Amino acid sequence: MKNKIITANWKSNGDTNSLHNLLIPIIDFIKKKESMLKLIVVPPFVYLNQVHNIIINTNIMLGAQNVDIHSNGAFTGEISVDMLKDVHVCYVIIGHSERKIYHKESDLLISKKIQIVQNAKLIPIFCIGETEQDYKNGITNQICQKQIDSVFNVIGEKAFNNMIIAYEPVWAIGSGRTPSIDFIQDTCGHITDYILNIQNVKKKSFFIQYGGSVNESNIEKLSKVIEIDGFLIGSASLFISRFLKILTKYS
Repeated sequence: MKNKIITANWKSNGDTNSLHNLLIPIIDFIKKKESMLKLIVVPPFVYLNQVHNIIINTNIMLGAQNVDIHSNGAFTGEISVDMLKDVHVCYVIIGHSERKIYHKESDLLISKKIQIVQNAKLIPIFCIGETEQDYKNGITNQICQKQIDSVFNVIGEKAFNNMIIAYEPVWAIGSGRTPSIDFIQDTCGHITDYILNIQNVKKKSFFIQYGGSVNESNIEKLSKVIEIDGFLIGSASLFISRFLKILTKYS
């Protein structure tokens, strides 16, 4: 049976009341719906403990939006992997394009963060993808390979075991545009084949999500992509009526 993993990335949005009101209908849906769907919610850091206390004893998992490479020390404003574990985080988004654009995160830094997350027995959600210029130049596969190679060079072939890889074209995030189904299929298929080749194995030990303007109108069409195991969803996951439609159509 095909894996179905939805990650709701709430980015820098919400407050105590709005996140509580968002979670309760989601929990009710998950409890009533018998499905193989795995749901990961990723709130801002300051609400991690609150969200954990709401989703405890449900099948919903808790994720964080970032992590620092240091375990402790004089690093004002940073959050360590040990802190994330202390508030019951299981997944960590690493390498989101917004971190690359606004915080200048390099492939090397991203690879080191993945290593730290894995050493702590948490699961990274590793974001890869091309810019619009890369897309127009027809070098999407090369860009994804470069990002994958960085992780392989730092950690080795076992880095991808049980990892979630989120293919997110940078130009599609929040733009309302998505690549064609054939393009997503070909790109995710290439990512799979490339990793299997560097691992020198035939059996896939990782998961692939697609992200970039996923919503209730295109979820059914995107679900037909054979190579993907789910979706990384941003803005559409912040509106309960829209998100429940997504969950209904995908579960």
